[in-house]
Amino acid sequence: MTRDPHRRPAIWYWGVAILVVGIASAVVIALSVGDDDSDAARELASSRMYQHNLELMGGKFAVLTAEFNDWFASLWHGRALAGTVAVLTVAIAAACFLLAHLMAGPPRGETDASRDP
Repeated sequence: MTRDPHRRPAIWYWGVAILVVGIASAVVIALSVGDDDSDAARELASSRMYQHNLELMGGKFAVLTAEFNDWFASLWHGRALAGTVAVLTVAIAAACFLLAHLMAGPPRGETDASRDP
């Protein structure tokens, strides 16, 4: 049984829908977010005294963990959220397209025997 090469698996259409909705959402988020970066907690956590006290209590690893935590938390606020949504959208859509490509099988007329060198 050969497959029609022009017929795409349903997951390909899901990938297109995810890509369109995700990129549109990222654009809406980017346009609707203000540039308010003043956060008292962020300023306190980035102070030299806080960094010093954190290093005294937990060592360099505690400082690195706190910096990673601050960076990861910043991905879900403001303009960075738009970038995060866009990157996740492209990754999920690419996975859908790859899966659709793998599900499509070989083109019509090509058999397993003709692939072997």
